[in-house]
Amino acid sequence: MSHSTPEKPIAPKRQRMLDMILALGGLKEESAIPLSRVKEELDNLKVELAPLTDAILAFPDSYYEEFFKAVEKSNTVSEISDRGILKEAISNLEGAVSKAESESLKGLKDLLNTALTRMTEVEETRVTSIDVDMTHTLSILADLIAEIESITDKLERTAKSEAKSAQDELVSLVKILIEAKTKAGSDPDLALDELQKLSTKTRYGPGLRAIAQIKRGKREERIDESRYAKLVIENMLTEANRGVIMFILGKMGSKTVIQIGELMQTSSQTVQSALITMIQRGEIEMVGLDGDAPVFSQVFTETPNTTLVLKRIVQQVRGMVKSLKDDLSDAANEFLLKLQSLLERLQILRNYDETELSGPINKLRETIDRVTEAILNTQTSDDAENLRLLVSAGLEAFARFRLKITLEKGPNLVSGTNVYGEKLDPEVYQTMMDTYLDNELERGTILILIRELGALTAHDLAERTNIPQDRILRHLLRMKRDELLTIAGESHGYILYDVPRTPSEAEITIQTASTLALQLSEAKMELQRILNELKAPDIGKLANSLEVFSKARDKLASIRVNGALIDEPTLNEVEDKIRSAVLLAYRTRAKIPSTRPKVTLEDLVDVDVPSVLDEYRNQMGYAPLLGFGTIEWEQSKCLGCKSCEISCPEDAIELEPRIEVTKFFEISDEALSQLPSNRSLFYKTVQNLATAKPSKDILLENDAPGFGSVEVDLWLCVACRTCVRRCPGPEGGALELELKWNLPEVVRHITSTS
Repeated sequence: MSHSTPEKPIAPKRQRMLDMILALGGLKEESAIPLSRVKEELDNLKVELAPLTDAILAFPDSYYEEFFKAVEKSNTVSEISDRGILKEAISNLEGAVSKAESESLKGLKDLLNTALTRMTEVEETRVTSIDVDMTHTLSILADLIAEIESITDKLERTAKSEAKSAQDELVSLVKILIEAKTKAGSDPDLALDELQKLSTKTRYGPGLRAIAQIKRGKREERIDESRYAKLVIENMLTEANRGVIMFILGKMGSKTVIQIGELMQTSSQTVQSALITMIQRGEIEMVGLDGDAPVFSQVFTETPNTTLVLKRIVQQVRGMVKSLKDDLSDAANEFLLKLQSLLERLQILRNYDETELSGPINKLRETIDRVTEAILNTQTSDDAENLRLLVSAGLEAFARFRLKITLEKGPNLVSGTNVYGEKLDPEVYQTMMDTYLDNELERGTILILIRELGALTAHDLAERTNIPQDRILRHLLRMKRDELLTIAGESHGYILYDVPRTPSEAEITIQTASTLALQLSEAKMELQRILNELKAPDIGKLANSLEVFSKARDKLASIRVNGALIDEPTLNEVEDKIRSAVLLAYRTRAKIPSTRPKVTLEDLVDVDVPSVLDEYRNQMGYAPLLGFGTIEWEQSKCLGCKSCEISCPEDAIELEPRIEVTKFFEISDEALSQLPSNRSLFYKTVQNLATAKPSKDILLENDAPGFGSVEVDLWLCVACRTCVRRCPGPEGGALELELKWNLPEVVRHITSTS
């Protein structure tokens, strides 16, 4: 007699993900058409696109013609000082012109070429002098620092103004939060609705997702009333607090725990408890101190370049103070205190408009470089000077003061004794100094090349310096860690490294316009090719090309030359046409069977969670990617200790007061031998005393530690493996993470166009 295998139901989390994927993929918006109508549908698409694409294809030429005139008239190119940006812009424009003829782009390219040639000639004929009038230079520094302080004050006032404008909205949010807290005990449903409104206003994603999960769990009767009320009172109110905290930090700037508590009208202990989880989630971080109180801020993906450059300037000035004497040293120390204060203020501001600061910061950096150069020219001792001259040509100005101090103080390690009365072996010292000087020379050479030539890869630097590429890479990683270098993209598979730069408004304008010119030229050529002979497999490429036009138009609409928008009427006119064309392409793509997103239940059930590459598994420790998986429970190894329930950070696992007595008779003797003696004896006693195999579970009236069944709420579980690690059961424990669900493969199916 054959037994049919019952169909395994899809997990709720995967079903919800499937619903979302189907909606995003368009399968629930458009029904598929028969194959016989595909050609007709493509012809209709071409007819509908015809009046739109003429304007779409023409708008880049119109825009760049006006852009070239504005740049030439305002002499914007003269404000560019970064050769790397000029070279990148010229390369982009050359690529754009090679794909589509454009007189305006040719003119802009020639303009940039002239500027680059002029800049190169000036650098070749310039006579570098390191004679600096320190008194005059310090007065210049005072003026620059005062200007930066003034701009920082303005930025802080702007931040306070924005925070004040958000005050009224915060009051309403706090009012909703307080009302929800009062209703949570008596009416959880009404309280959860209030919290959902609150999370919608704060736009706090984790809170919205948690509310949706709890509502669905109750609707599907997977969560009983008592647990539902507990989740609302504990979990949801905590998520609501985190949402309000994110709103405060996002709209009102960095705050201390006490300040957040006062704004939320809640205790500092509650705020601090919420902040700990938010730090673990990577949502906030500590950015400074207000007196003795830590100041917290929202985590931003990037730090403004002006903050990075100012941090480097502070390091240089700290070295200057040690090298100057008398009044000059006192003045430099005063500047150092002001710059440190400015750096702390900018770090607390975190995200700000750096346009106004870029000019003064760049001037300050150049002035500090000249001062450092002059200080290093002062001779101290013959030996130190000779060593300094060997490496000074290859060191960046801001790093030389460190080398100079090493050369002066290093010999004391051999001639004198340390606090323990020990002396350094001269041979060991010589080896240390040789290695140190070689490393500093190589790093300095790398910094000079990157500063002068723009972003470079390890491969480029190895060719220019004849330093082995593995050593180049070690230096680059060290300087990246020390924030002396930043990552600026990639070139032919190699990472590009650059020094922290603060691009001016003109540099940002040229950089953005040239990049978009290349993208638009490629998209224009692709769009024309597709429209000449539109086929079903090309629908995805058509949509992508139109998306390039849409995104480029939005970016071009933000570019200003001398404060004025370029060709604003054309940008406004083409906006709706691009949007309509994109919508038509996506709708047609969803109708044609061969280009519709391909998603089936088989793609989402019983597939492996993706893992990291084999060569990295030893370094990663835990190879599979976190976030997806199913926790499987084996009763024969469970001790009923509740360790999993207590340790779960998401309250997703619970020991239910239900004994699955039928499974007692499935436990093997080998499994019983692994259990503690009292528990093993209990199972054997039940097996021996039973006259018949039970068919029903035993429901307990109250919790009984040591007995019960482990239940995992898939809506709350994030597959973090905390419960798996904490389980003290035999042979690795009673819990195991089953690695199922391959999200990247599902996305690959959805985005495929053939």
